[in-house]
Amino acid sequence: MSTKKRSFIGGATIIMVATIVAKIIGALYRIPLTNVLGAEGMGVYQLIFPVYSLILSVSSGALPIAISMLVSDKLAGGEKEDARELLSSALSALLMVGVALTLVLILLSGAIGRLQGSQDTSIGYVIIAPSILFVSGLSVMKGYFQGTANMFPTALSQIIEAVIKLVVGLSLSYFLMRYGVKWAVAGGLLGVTIGEAMAFFTLYIMYRKANPPLNLSLDFKASKEKYKEILNISLPITIGGIVFPLTQMIDSFAVVNILSRSIQTGLATSYYGLYSGCVSSLINLPIVIGLSLGVAVVPHLSQSKASHDLYSIKKKTTTAIKISLIIGVPFAVLFFVAPDSLLGLLYSNLSRMELSVATRLLRISSITVIFLSVNQISTSVLQGLNFTKLALKNTVVTGICKVICDVIMLFIFGIDGVAYSSVVSYALGSLLNLVSITQIMGRAQELVKNTSVIALVSGIMGIMIYAVSRVGAIWLTMSAIAVFGVGYLFTVVMSNVFTEEEVVSLPMGKKIATIRRRIRRKS
Repeated sequence: MSTKKRSFIGGATIIMVATIVAKIIGALYRIPLTNVLGAEGMGVYQLIFPVYSLILSVSSGALPIAISMLVSDKLAGGEKEDARELLSSALSALLMVGVALTLVLILLSGAIGRLQGSQDTSIGYVIIAPSILFVSGLSVMKGYFQGTANMFPTALSQIIEAVIKLVVGLSLSYFLMRYGVKWAVAGGLLGVTIGEAMAFFTLYIMYRKANPPLNLSLDFKASKEKYKEILNISLPITIGGIVFPLTQMIDSFAVVNILSRSIQTGLATSYYGLYSGCVSSLINLPIVIGLSLGVAVVPHLSQSKASHDLYSIKKKTTTAIKISLIIGVPFAVLFFVAPDSLLGLLYSNLSRMELSVATRLLRISSITVIFLSVNQISTSVLQGLNFTKLALKNTVVTGICKVICDVIMLFIFGIDGVAYSSVVSYALGSLLNLVSITQIMGRAQELVKNTSVIALVSGIMGIMIYAVSRVGAIWLTMSAIAVFGVGYLFTVVMSNVFTEEEVVSLPMGKKIATIRRRIRRKS
């Protein structure tokens, strides 16, 4: 099937379903892992990830977007062999970069741990370092498949990573806990490394089944133009992609060091573990699901821009932002009205004090879900339209705001300051991106009207869930979330939020459209 015939909503749906499955598996991993490691052990685990994520962003973060755009353009022009050569050149270079960065992280593991104020992280860095090599190769393979508008390999890789992390990582953490927290953390991280390796080899095998072998030789002279193409697109996106992990890394240095001025270091690490482990895991769930839209929409926007199809560009952009709001708004409402029920159910080993702190952080952070969802998808839209420098500028301003607010608010509000800082900075980032998109394409009245409907339905759902949650039975609250969540989706689909064309493009869309027409005729 050609990339033109594939609906980006269909591709986004594949990735969103896989993301949901991977997140469920991830919850089955993260929740018992938190119970095994405890708040302090989770703090050590989360200290490692910002540095690791930053390195990944530098080495390969922008590659799936850049390569998917280039492959999409080449296939649209009938240049299939050029697309394969692009893949070979990119994979050769990135595997070499991955090896170099793996060695650097291993050599600097001790120094990074000392700077973070926790020597327990050093062995964790050594264990997770090899995954940089595999993620570099995996990013290239994902970009190639996404450029062909085939989202299934990306979706499959997510599930493979999650399953192996669950089975291997959790088993090793549980077994190694008898030797101490740092070894238990290392066991969990080894699951990550093995998962990334298996995902990379799976995608490479999938490619080879339908294609000739790749020429993985480093010939910079022959591949100069291809690397230049990749860099022109990926460099601004890479710099922009560094901002978010960089702010997380700064958090990992700032939180423990600043809070340790007034409380014990172990308690400060525990607070950071509650925020970055328990709370952020919940906040990131809808954001990662919504980010699937960005993966799917970029190559399609790139095609539409190449063919000067302004109507298609505006339609796809509006649909992508709309779906990100449909996902983000109800989650934000849920996290605000019932944070204690969710955290109490998921993290049963937290003490009463830890649960109280995590509940407060989740309620403060709830609104961040909306801003981050819009910020992520709008950044992807600007990148897909090749306004990468504009997206970079907005992202850098957001990151600077986050760092400044972090430091100021940590001193004023303690650990709550990190949550308040996220709300302020990502609200600014969303506003900047939406203003930029409006300047490029004009105001979308339909989006404004749809947003009010989504907010109204989510608000009604939130009031009902809050009323049930006050009864005090967690199982009753969870049942209410499931029932009212289904009711929310039904109401949104049956309302005018989705156009007929958008409904038909959904999975089982024709049947849903028929049911919707029948209900409307009767009402």
